[in-house]
Amino acid sequence: MPRPRTFDEADVVDRARKAFAETGFAGTSLDTLLEATGLARQSLYNAFGGKKELFMRAFLSDTAEAVEAVESLRHGSDSPIARIRAQLVKVAVEHGAAQAPPSLFTKAAVELSAHDPEVASTVAAAFETMRTHYAACIAEARAAGEIDATADPDALGAFFCAVVEGMSTLGGSGVSRATLLQIGFSSLAAVPVTDLGRDHLGTGEGDWD
Repeated sequence: MPRPRTFDEADVVDRARKAFAETGFAGTSLDTLLEATGLARQSLYNAFGGKKELFMRAFLSDTAEAVEAVESLRHGSDSPIARIRAQLVKVAVEHGAAQAPPSLFTKAAVELSAHDPEVASTVAAAFETMRTHYAACIAEARAAGEIDATADPDALGAFFCAVVEGMSTLGGSGVSRATLLQIGFSSLAAVPVTDLGRDHLGTGEGDWD
């Protein structure tokens, strides 16, 4: 009869996620992973199958969280254009000056997408879902009269995906909140906002240094 496990799988996956996000898949040795998770070598193999299998568990968990964060755009009492603005502010505040923990989703996308089909397909599907959420919010803003009727929700959805991921990456390299906030607000200039939309956006930006 197998001995009961003395560790929590979710906790191990979370610890592994942090380790892989810091140094990447190739840069995280098995010994580093064992130290980070507190597992013995055989326990890791028995429970997860190996380093790559544990990496994929951690990567898929981080990807799901990244998508869920964007999905929140579809909800809320604020107007659609204000929700987009709030998302840009949130990214600037959370990621400015390298305050947010590294993202395994972003790390894996850069490191592995070119030569790992499983990672590449997961990243592509996640970005498509994110783009869809942004596009739906843009379409809602257009229907509400906050954005000109000629605006292309799909193109603007892809645009905001790129802007937000770029802000996160820059923030991870130490760029300040204030600079990220400027980038976020400048990106709104690409949107053909109507007078109504400008009223809903307001002008108060706060002090985010």
